[in-house]
Amino acid sequence: MSLALRWCVLLAGGRGTRLGSLTDTLPKPMLPVAGRPLLEHILVAIRDSTPLRDFVIVVRYRAETIIEHFGDGKRWDVSIRYAPQPDELPGTGGAVRAATQVLGQTAFLMSFGDILTDAVNYRRLLEAYQSGIAAVIGVNWLADVSEGGGVWLDGDRVTRLEEKPRHADTHWNLAGVHVLSPLIEPVLRELSPSARGEYELTDALNRLLQQHPDGIRAVRFEGYWNDVGTPERLRQAEAYLAGASRACGE
Repeated sequence: MSLALRWCVLLAGGRGTRLGSLTDTLPKPMLPVAGRPLLEHILVAIRDSTPLRDFVIVVRYRAETIIEHFGDGKRWDVSIRYAPQPDELPGTGGAVRAATQVLGQTAFLMSFGDILTDAVNYRRLLEAYQSGIAAVIGVNWLADVSEGGGVWLDGDRVTRLEEKPRHADTHWNLAGVHVLSPLIEPVLRELSPSARGEYELTDALNRLLQQHPDGIRAVRFEGYWNDVGTPERLRQAEAYLAGASRACGE
């Protein structure tokens, strides 16, 4: 790792409406996959592949379910704090802002609570973070980026970002796992709601890019990546994690 980071932020406030009745009583990150909650798989993968042991979990929908399960984190040999996401700060940008209100101006690894990826990618993000970089964003290749966030690159330098682009001439997608420098905190404080009334992390990254045109780098993810937001993707995650457990002899 080029610079020592202490914190990892996990965004776990979403319900997951595309999963229908599965999230009536559970927030999406707490859905059981291969015998334990999805969010637990993510936390353990980050713990085992990086030096990070201090976590902030952003909670909103059914927050008590997450807090009761993870507690202070000692069961996993980590420390966990919680950042409630206020109703007046909806969206991914609002969730990250809630975390910075706990952490202040510091760099941190951030992951959405519904993104599964090979553990090596967490380590590669940390290794890419260096002094003077405003953010290191994970990107993954998709045939169609219109459901996510399109990313345009010049080498490893990010030149453009767009949420849910139509007919995009890029196949690089915002992977939902990033390292954010302290520069993100004032940007989030000044962020305005998007057309759909939410504070968008993509908008914050775009503003950061405008302020630091050479300051955002990308890490192209290797191996597995899954945005677990539909029943089909949940089944895919189950197969992937069950296979990983068998490979480890669990």
